[in-house]
Amino acid sequence: MKKSLLTTLFIVLTILASLCGPQVALGAGEWYAEYYNNIALSGSPTLVRYETGLHFEWGTGSPGTGIPADNFSVRFTHDEWFEGGTYRFSYRSDDGLRLWLDDRLVIDDWRDREATWSVVDHYVAPGTHRVRVEYYERGGNAALQIAWERVSGGAAWRGDYFANRTLSGNAVLTRYDTAIDFDWGGGSPDAKVPADNFSVRWTRTLGFEAGTYRFYASCDDGVRIYVDGRKVVDYWQNQKLPNTRQGDIALGAGQHTITIEYYEEGGEASAHVWWNRLDAPKSWEGRYFDNRELRGGPALIRDDAEINFDWGEGAPAAWIPSDNFSVQWTRTLNFTPGLYRFNVRSDDGMRLWIDDTYLHMNYWQSQDNVWRYQDWHYLEGTHTLRLEYFEGTGNARIQFWWDYAATIPAAQAMPPSPNYGFPKATAPTTTGAPAPATPAQPAAPPPGPWQGEYFNSRDLTKTPTLTRTDAAINFDWGWESPAPEIPVNDFTVRWTGKFTFEAGRYRFTTTTDDGVRVYVDDRLILDSWRPMRGTRYATVNLTAGEHTVRVEYFEATQAARAYVTWKKL
Repeated sequence: MKKSLLTTLFIVLTILASLCGPQVALGAGEWYAEYYNNIALSGSPTLVRYETGLHFEWGTGSPGTGIPADNFSVRFTHDEWFEGGTYRFSYRSDDGLRLWLDDRLVIDDWRDREATWSVVDHYVAPGTHRVRVEYYERGGNAALQIAWERVSGGAAWRGDYFANRTLSGNAVLTRYDTAIDFDWGGGSPDAKVPADNFSVRWTRTLGFEAGTYRFYASCDDGVRIYVDGRKVVDYWQNQKLPNTRQGDIALGAGQHTITIEYYEEGGEASAHVWWNRLDAPKSWEGRYFDNRELRGGPALIRDDAEINFDWGEGAPAAWIPSDNFSVQWTRTLNFTPGLYRFNVRSDDGMRLWIDDTYLHMNYWQSQDNVWRYQDWHYLEGTHTLRLEYFEGTGNARIQFWWDYAATIPAAQAMPPSPNYGFPKATAPTTTGAPAPATPAQPAAPPPGPWQGEYFNSRDLTKTPTLTRTDAAINFDWGWESPAPEIPVNDFTVRWTGKFTFEAGRYRFTTTTDDGVRVYVDDRLILDSWRPMRGTRYATVNLTAGEHTVRVEYFEATQAARAYVTWKKL
């Protein structure tokens, strides 16, 4: 009797718990999963349990007892703490998937689809957020995989390419473009896209300071630009270059979503889009780009009181990547007649112009906080300075200042100083100026040789299709294959090498498209095993002697690249 009462009480409590809405697991990494025997998440769940991660390869089977192999759906719920910044949510599903953060829809791909990787960038405020994922399986194979990483900046536009001029139907190609800066000529953006009669929709979320912005488009043929759904530029008709269409919009501080629609009718094809801030800068106008080439529209335009930054291993703004970004500063000044010495200390590259015509300094290369200067130039009146900078990897720092001397004797008596000082109005009395700094030595080549094992799938447990010796891990295969026997997409490489190290602290740097893992003596030091493009690095202390380094890499789709090196800090 007592046992029967306890059993009844347990059943009642279980039913009440199921009626109280989604529960969230207390254990780290656990998801509360509700499985339904229909594709609409309707009615009561047939199966409820906790899952330790969202990576399932059900194939043609069932997820669990009472759930059919086809025509089922699942709702997963989990509380996750996020560091503030832009996150890249990667997912593959067969079939439909949706993802919410605190009831805000981030991914909406609720359709029958194959299990190919897709990516969405989304800014997440710091703190704990409820993540909800909904999935349905229609028929055939069933698979689901979700991951995310903080990227600070998206560093790419999502481009959906259509084999028609009307952006209709399903995209024949979805890829991520670093900038809308294309001259295809009479060709095609990709083998999947026709050379004529195609269209593209690019979308991206970027951060802006408050102000009025002018958006520009120079295209062959039609173009439309939307900001947060508001149409800013509308020239949806055939046109030839040269042309520049423009529209203005006032934006509040924060992130805004830009959508660009384009079509090509025939003949030459080109698409260029960019923007400027119309409010007059009070000091330096800083245009920040989330690529190293100052390409496309800037990710941020702002006033900088001075060029004196030490971002360390961080970023200038939450939506800009901490590596591989660039900045262009411009300012027009009225110079007191006299002699000027220009100083720059930067990590990494820099270039300096005066009045857009004379390049005074050009060190567009990776370097470690090197001080350089250009000795005396006579200036008076109004001149425009332009300083350009790029950050590769590691620490990001730049300082720009000048020394002033009213006369030649005063200039001769003023030695250059590596310490930031802006500006110096009078000449110090010390003498004995050193010679200008010598150019930085070029970066050491990637280490090698390596034994490379190439697999024609993503399964590293199988026998490699190709084994060879590679002089270095420094490959940019583009859209091609590493070897005839290796496929263009969905291949994997394992490189292994033994190297002699001095005792000390080392930074390992990888630049890949897509996933990469690095091991030292079988210890995992860098793990970014997901579809992505970009630079990752890890720091590790090593004892003197020989150590085994193993690099694992996989290529998903589109471009393929792998570069690995290290240096002692």
